[in-house]
Amino acid sequence: MFEKIIGNEKNKESLEKAIKLNKLSHSYMFWGIEGIGKKLIALELAKKILCLYPEKEECNCKSCIEFDTNNNLDFAIIEPEDGKIKIDQIREMQRRVAEKPIISNKKVYIINDSDLMTIEAQNCLLKTLEEPPEYIVFILATTEPQKIPATIISRCQRFDFKNIFPEEMKKCLERIVNEEKIGIEDDALSEIITNSNGGMRDAIGMLDQAFA
Repeated sequence: MFEKIIGNEKNKESLEKAIKLNKLSHSYMFWGIEGIGKKLIALELAKKILCLYPEKEECNCKSCIEFDTNNNLDFAIIEPEDGKIKIDQIREMQRRVAEKPIISNKKVYIINDSDLMTIEAQNCLLKTLEEPPEYIVFILATTEPQKIPATIISRCQRFDFKNIFPEEMKKCLERIVNEEKIGIEDDALSEIITNSNGGMRDAIGMLDQAFA
């Protein structure tokens, strides 16, 4: 399910188990530094929750196809606008939350960089988290959970995402180097890993810049 995403194995195992046992929480909070896979795992989790045949490892059901083409009406991702997640965005989400699923048995909403919600947006979201419809799953991703009210955090199942281990990062970068047939010295690769500070996205970005 998460085989293409590096690191945070315990979190991935816990989420896979919840899917298999059909014991999903109505709201999750993923926190950790930038670039360690929070959003990627949130997207993979959302796709699997909405899949019509979740027991299959690979699926081409209507839900999965529409998810991959950004056309799944049972899913939405909320991103900051002008550096903030505003109350109007949460109100629009609430309007859609009230509508029952169209394709799947569930609906999933990801709120990325959820620490950037305004106070008004936080209060608006809290009302929905207090009495969520049974078919809704929320996933909040954040780098700064201390900026989110305890009343919201307490209603979420929390996953602490750790920095990617250097050896995991090295394997991933070496695979990319081999696939792209990039010539790079071990010392240069080690420097990229050190400077990435545990963030896989930053490491890949530095590798791309080095050979752009």
